[in-house]
Amino acid sequence: MSSATRTVETRSPGRERATDSTLQQIRVLVVDDHPAVRLGLVQLLEGQRDFSVESVCVNAEAAVAQAEHERIDVAVLDYHLGGRNGLWVCRRLKRMARQPRVIIFSAFANDHLAACCAVAGADALLNKGVLGSELCDVVRAVARGRRLLPRVPPPLAGMLRRRLDDAEQPLFGMLLARIPRGEIGQILRISARELDSRESGMLRKLELLPGEAPDPMAIETGSTWTGWSPGRRPAPVAE
Repeated sequence: MSSATRTVETRSPGRERATDSTLQQIRVLVVDDHPAVRLGLVQLLEGQRDFSVESVCVNAEAAVAQAEHERIDVAVLDYHLGGRNGLWVCRRLKRMARQPRVIIFSAFANDHLAACCAVAGADALLNKGVLGSELCDVVRAVARGRRLLPRVPPPLAGMLRRRLDDAEQPLFGMLLARIPRGEIGQILRISARELDSRESGMLRKLELLPGEAPDPMAIETGSTWTGWSPGRRPAPVAE
């Protein structure tokens, strides 16, 4: 394994891995800025005969750059990345011509983050406290096309919906209902570009914790707000 100070770690061409000619390899991208977690994830995933860890990144920008040059089937993304977060990475991966499946793998997975994942287009949300075997099962499931996001409780969905304007509220409901984006565009009669813009604006509002104000720089530049501060445990969302 390369030094943890590197932005991107890629597989050595001569490195051995467990393979089986009868198994189709699932190409995985791992993105986490914590060295011990990153190492553990790579060791776990490389130990599976049907997985191939193609790249390992420590920040959001490097992850997007690698996905543009590597063929990735599933990306396992931490939410906290010390800058732009995993949802920012997810949205950019989902704009690519060949979209990888995305798992948000976070120590702070909760219903609030699940709602944000639905808007960002993630395929699964998983808590870092799960067993390694469960993560492997989810990687295989999303690679087969399954979407494994928790259902957002109606009271929380209603509270979050009130943060949105009249044009955003129907879109939020359809995303929580897991209606495909192509169908949403047809229903609302908006282009893919307009849909993407609305989702970006919604995330800036939805990621905020109670009592927090939007980042004025994020609003001014149109960038996705980076979410909870690194190392800070989010409080439960309440009225």
